[in-house]
Amino acid sequence: MDFELRIVRNNPLTGERNLDQLLTTFLRQIGYLPSGSEETAPIRLFKDCFLLNPEKAWTIDEMLTMLETNRSTLYRYLNKLKGLDLLDEIDIPADEKIPNEERYRKVRKGYRFRFQSFSIAWGIVESHASVAMENYRKTVDHIEELSKEILKGDVGSRHHDSPSIAVDGVVLRGSGDIREILLVERGRDPFKGIWALPGGFIEKGETAEEAVLREIREETGVDCEIKTLASVASKPDRDPRGHTISIIYFLEPKGDGKPRGGDDASDARWFELDGLPHLAFDHEDILKDLKRRSII
Repeated sequence: MDFELRIVRNNPLTGERNLDQLLTTFLRQIGYLPSGSEETAPIRLFKDCFLLNPEKAWTIDEMLTMLETNRSTLYRYLNKLKGLDLLDEIDIPADEKIPNEERYRKVRKGYRFRFQSFSIAWGIVESHASVAMENYRKTVDHIEELSKEILKGDVGSRHHDSPSIAVDGVVLRGSGDIREILLVERGRDPFKGIWALPGGFIEKGETAEEAVLREIREETGVDCEIKTLASVASKPDRDPRGHTISIIYFLEPKGDGKPRGGDDASDARWFELDGLPHLAFDHEDILKDLKRRSII
């Protein structure tokens, strides 16, 4: 059952001393009780069955008798509480005097607040809400990123099926056995938190060489000099956002090359070429191919 919680702008109801009125307002706020509803069964289910009897596991028949309502109404509001993940579902064995085989068939389901406490059970609701809001944030950031790419005219989800063109930089320093490569930690999905070669999409009116120098400067703060065109990566599935062709350049830093994370990168750092972390996209394959061809 899907988790569903209505969230509205509200003030704490700590000044209300009438429990029935307090519950009515609160349960309407969270979407359990429909606005304007005059039904008493959902309030009594919440209060009389669960809130005021926290240790008792209620069967369906017991709740129907207690609330004097029909099964359709009971199940509608019981499922709302189950959807919020507030309830425990417990097996209640039949009377011990009934023969074993018959008793097995007559095991019933009982319901009560998780941990026998509404306050503690609500912690699960808060946890679900927190995860949902975090996922909304990731989606919102992704929407924002795609909208910016569309405005720049460089997104793979343009209104046609042509591949997007990107650049990546293999920036090396040092010589002999002590060589280091400049990597960035991605600050956005896909591969958020994973290290990668610095790079990005070519902007309209920009050459590939201009793009790779700009992207490296924006993401790492390091100015570089292009040494050679190293490779082209073009597998259709190399980027989960869509078919993206990347032009890879071999570069060297100018000056001390002290990096700092910027733009889409949350961090930038030099790594020994023979001790790299796991890399995003197909960047590990790119470096293996450049080593095999003795370009780096």
